[in-house]
Amino acid sequence: MTKTKAPTPSATEPAIAENSRRVERVARAIRSYGDDGDDETKLIDLLADARHWCDQNGLSFAKLDRLAYMHYVAELAEPS
Repeated sequence: MTKTKAPTPSATEPAIAENSRRVERVARAIRSYGDDGDDETKLIDLLADARHWCDQNGLSFAKLDRLAYMHYVAELAEPS
């Protein structure tokens, strides 16, 4: 009698689930960001306001955006 192994989840499934949670968290933030416009407009407003916030707090939005992009790329590639 040969034993067959139960199928194991793909190594990418946890990363996909985590990225789905990230997407939902941002979707909630966008939906709750003001009453004007569609989601695209709300995202534009949020990003513009984040730039103002960075200016007021002495932070470089461009630098933080580059770091965020590196996180994004790493999260796409993470196996779990």
